[in-house]
Amino acid sequence: MTLEIIISFFLTSLALTIAPGPDIMYVLSTSITKGKQFGIAAAIGLSSGLLFHTTLLAFGISTLIVAIPWLFIAIKVFGTLYLLRIIYLLYKAPIEPIVVDVTNTVSSKSVFQQVQQGLIMNVLNPKIMLFFLSLFPTFLKPEFGNLKLQVYTLGSIFMIQALIVFVLVAILSSYIRKFLVKHTYIQGLLNYVQIAVFIALIVFMWMK
Repeated sequence: MTLEIIISFFLTSLALTIAPGPDIMYVLSTSITKGKQFGIAAAIGLSSGLLFHTTLLAFGISTLIVAIPWLFIAIKVFGTLYLLRIIYLLYKAPIEPIVVDVTNTVSSKSVFQQVQQGLIMNVLNPKIMLFFLSLFPTFLKPEFGNLKLQVYTLGSIFMIQALIVFVLVAILSSYIRKFLVKHTYIQGLLNYVQIAVFIALIVFMWMK
């Protein structure tokens, strides 16, 4: 694999990552409503999901799933139900003022749950799978040897740059959070922003 291919893939994947979409909005809204730690946790979860899709692509499972219509639809349905459950929980959640925790004590269990949520969201998003199927083949070169190694190399590049971008978004969002502390009524609005993000993800998931 040449340096030219690696740089080209990096720039392409970076463009996909920073393009306005549900993933960045999810990290942004999570960081604002819950805090920087949770935004970073969401970033880790979303980025880790890319390793899952990389493995599916490396072993040809992604192609098989897309080739079987009912299985692909089943993944969409399951992903939609999961997101609808999150939307319901957000809708029913009590509206409370945004509070900055000056002690910086955050439950490791709650942070892990945020990582888990981000991971599941990414894994259950069939659109990511389609991106991998359409993007990767153009950068794979059989003449350079082991294709699985090439897939994992490019997949790792995708995952690392996505993690960096999402973490930066989470950190920058923390400054917005500090501003919103002065406006306690805004929490209710932010809950609905999060709901809108998940609805957008559902719509994005079913778009052809």
